[in-house]
Amino acid sequence: MAISATHHALLSHLKPLLPHGGTLLEIGEANWYGDLEPASVGLTNKENLFEVAKDFYEQLFAPSRIVSVDMHGPSAWRCDLNEPLPPLGVFDVVMNHGTAEHIFDIAQVFRSIHTACKVGGLMIHESPFTGWKDHGFYCLQPTLFYDLAAANGYEIVSVDIEDMAGNRTLPIWSREKMTELLLAGGVPDNAMLFVVLRKQQAGPFVVPMQGYYSQSLSAAGKEAWEVLR
Repeated sequence: MAISATHHALLSHLKPLLPHGGTLLEIGEANWYGDLEPASVGLTNKENLFEVAKDFYEQLFAPSRIVSVDMHGPSAWRCDLNEPLPPLGVFDVVMNHGTAEHIFDIAQVFRSIHTACKVGGLMIHESPFTGWKDHGFYCLQPTLFYDLAAANGYEIVSVDIEDMAGNRTLPIWSREKMTELLLAGGVPDNAMLFVVLRKQQAGPFVVPMQGYYSQSLSAAGKEAWEVLR
């Protein structure tokens, strides 16, 4: 996945939370998307768009180590993400650059991210939400991230909707706010979700059950589920 103007804005907003000099694992090696001139945000304007992305990371939090896993990235470990990752260590930040939806065994991607993230570390996801026809195997829904966080004790640091066509982001402060927006038809076409989670405890990955079926939704959430289906 590439770093677009909306993705750049959201990652830049995270800068105070990112560990200066920390380690970064990229699930999918990122390049620069091209809808934002690198020089306009203080980056060296290079032809190699993968290097522009690395410059952006340096600007964000100067990571001491960057490891990328990808089947195609120029400097990435060639890994089949349907399988567990090789022993690469644990990282302060694990970033899923819109990669999970392209992996058939998507549950394994979330297991790998959980295992590779340090306790106290950040897991950053960017994933298709609406539209993106035939882009990947899946479009991911908000309930996935809320229920994933509940099952594994993650802190939900932030949830945003990216409207790339409108070059804007919509912050979602709660699950209830997401429900209100969905009921009002306020989610744009071809939207993406940008979700930041913090791993708060050690232990193996726990497979979530959808909140509606685990009876963990509020009464309003259950009603909305019935209306929106």
